[in-house]
Amino acid sequence: MFRDILKQAWDALRHHTLRSVLTMLGIIWGIVAVTILIAYGDGFRFALVRAFDAFGRSAVVCWPGQTSEQAGGKRAGRPIRFQIEDIKAIEEQATLVKTVSPEIFRRTEARRGDRTHTIGIRGVYPVYSQIRNEVPDEGRFFTSEDMLEHRRVVVLGEEIRTKLFGSSPAVGETITINGVRFLVIGTMEKKVQFSN
Repeated sequence: MFRDILKQAWDALRHHTLRSVLTMLGIIWGIVAVTILIAYGDGFRFALVRAFDAFGRSAVVCWPGQTSEQAGGKRAGRPIRFQIEDIKAIEEQATLVKTVSPEIFRRTEARRGDRTHTIGIRGVYPVYSQIRNEVPDEGRFFTSEDMLEHRRVVVLGEEIRTKLFGSSPAVGETITINGVRFLVIGTMEKKVQFSN
């Protein structure tokens, strides 16, 4: 019986060669397409996980804005700006929040010797490195002691480090930002960034 089935299959393949070849090509193409889609999906998932790791796991970012409705007798469209008191209120009242850091972003000028570049700087608290998963390649991130003692220290991103220092070491050098001298205590590797 099994021999009869094989003989009938072989006869069908021999008499309908074009149909058989097209069927096999369809099956092969289907397998290849599914394999490519699975690989693409895994790559996309990996890229997303990496992007969220770079952003910071379980991080929540709040930006200033404006009111959409009248509230408390104030007009709609009133600008909302965060204050240091808001940080303190979150730390005291939001029990599920582990750490909080303000983030102030400005564009300004950085200089080292005769090299000058416009850069984006961020003013943050030391816990920012934990929140945003920021680990310096060289040196260290600034600490609470740096903040309490008002030390003028800076951690440079890869791009500005290269522009100001080239291949020379940056950690331990003094640079000038907006006319004020800072000590470079760390440098960061370039990673996925979210623009704001």
